[in-house]
Amino acid sequence: MLKLSVSTCGALLLAANVAAQTVVVPDPGVIAGGGSSANIWRAGINRVQCFYDSSNFLNQAIGQPITISGFEWRAIAAVAAPITYPSVEIYVQNAAVNYSTPSTTFASNRTVAFPTTPNYAGPVTVNAGAAGVYVINIPLTTTFNYFPDAGQDLLVEIVILANPAPLTGTSADCGFNNPAHLCNSIRSVGSTTVLTGTASAFCPIIRTTYSNIPGGASNTTLGVGCYQTARSLYELFPGSTADLGGNTITLTQNVNGGYTAVTTPGATLVMPTGVGLALTDDLMSAAQALPFTFDYPGGSTSSVFVDSNGSLHLNVVGASNIGGSVATLLASTAHHLCASMQDLLPDGATNINNVYVDTTTVPGQALFTWLNVPCFGAVAPTSTFQIALIDSGTNDIVEFRYQSLTNNSTSNGGVAITGFSLGGTALNGGSVDFTAGVVSSSVDQPPLRLAGLTRPVTNTNWNLQVSNIPAGGVLGIDIFGISDPAIPDLFFLGMPGCGLRASLDLLNAYLPAGATHAYGFAVPNDPVLTGFQLFTTSAMWVLPAPNAFGVITANGVGGTVGTL
Repeated sequence: MLKLSVSTCGALLLAANVAAQTVVVPDPGVIAGGGSSANIWRAGINRVQCFYDSSNFLNQAIGQPITISGFEWRAIAAVAAPITYPSVEIYVQNAAVNYSTPSTTFASNRTVAFPTTPNYAGPVTVNAGAAGVYVINIPLTTTFNYFPDAGQDLLVEIVILANPAPLTGTSADCGFNNPAHLCNSIRSVGSTTVLTGTASAFCPIIRTTYSNIPGGASNTTLGVGCYQTARSLYELFPGSTADLGGNTITLTQNVNGGYTAVTTPGATLVMPTGVGLALTDDLMSAAQALPFTFDYPGGSTSSVFVDSNGSLHLNVVGASNIGGSVATLLASTAHHLCASMQDLLPDGATNINNVYVDTTTVPGQALFTWLNVPCFGAVAPTSTFQIALIDSGTNDIVEFRYQSLTNNSTSNGGVAITGFSLGGTALNGGSVDFTAGVVSSSVDQPPLRLAGLTRPVTNTNWNLQVSNIPAGGVLGIDIFGISDPAIPDLFFLGMPGCGLRASLDLLNAYLPAGATHAYGFAVPNDPVLTGFQLFTTSAMWVLPAPNAFGVITANGVGGTVGTL
């Protein structure tokens, strides 16, 4: 364990930052919004327990002790005139359960039993404002100290004790996919006294006002490690855009465990002639048998499920996906092939033949066609496209064929996604441009990663861990420095895409023995060190060489010493 000298760092002390700041949870990098619930700030009484995973804070570089002093909620639609709730209570505490598995019994989710003093009690006004504006602002009367790195999730409990005036609710902007958006809720609509509620995936997005607790130690993640590869391959089309009409995307398996995609002009669709699946809005089909075993990167199947919203599910039926966010695709339990995952509106009543399956017309091909399908909230123009699964031995081929493609749904900001993912814990390789040239994916490999297991508190060990060490790692170096060189790309050393986030003041070599490596720093018991900053990262020689220099680096961690 390395030790910090008071004399070495005394001149580098920094004042603790106690200025008020805000952070949005769920993490806006995961969900920017789009879910809507009228049963939180509703036209009536209710109780809602809202759970936010601690990683919503940690992923936004908030691992230090903070004091939460207020919350804001935003509306999904415009609020024309103010609305007043005469009696509201807000309770804030650590959740007794993980956000993903709350109990329907309210008391079981609390670490502080009721009755207890609310963090706010009084009237609440919903201000007039446009869609997406934070129209509710509640400063807490009793602040709450939260330690995100302690592993406990945040519980915010809203109790509306009397009807609003006028009797009008406000649809709140929400996360709506628990595993992707890292939030959850339990609610008792119409009652504030029942002991149990019902689960709802719709958990409100809140902007949290906080300040760092003076003297609190902190870890800050700096940059990213190298190298990450992802098997998922996708293009995200935001804001009602799409450029795939009149093209064909051909996906073939490559030796790296992913797909290689080539886009060519022109699209020859084999038009269906039989009866369609009669899929309606946001509906999944029953299992559709294939005439061959379809092999794809990471799996194989003899049947698929058709999503009315432009996708095939390859392994399980899952839930219909209307686009929304990349996180939803990457966290899904279903393996997806998405010709255009967006909010489409096939109508099983008047457009019974919008979506077809054909496994007999072309030998060795299974064809899935969306014919003249409009987008949700729009009538024209419609889209006609086809997914072709083509038998080719153990290297089966996929073709996305687009006669026309429109992306103008009125939901989710007109977001559409084209591509492939196994979901689950899939890594995000970023959006590609299918029409710009050949693009490829490969088996998931996360970058070398460094994380603080503890914070640099005086008289404790600052423990850190390197993870995602590749099997070919042969020699590692722990690096400590008193400054951050902030070099994002060491291309000039033959290490393109790798950065350096700690000066080379102290080095410690080690032989890797597995996928992780722990090291640490003994922080002296001296309060004068409060505010001192120390930087650390890790480097690894790897075989076969991933670059000309043969070395990869982790992200950096900047530690600020504190007394708690």
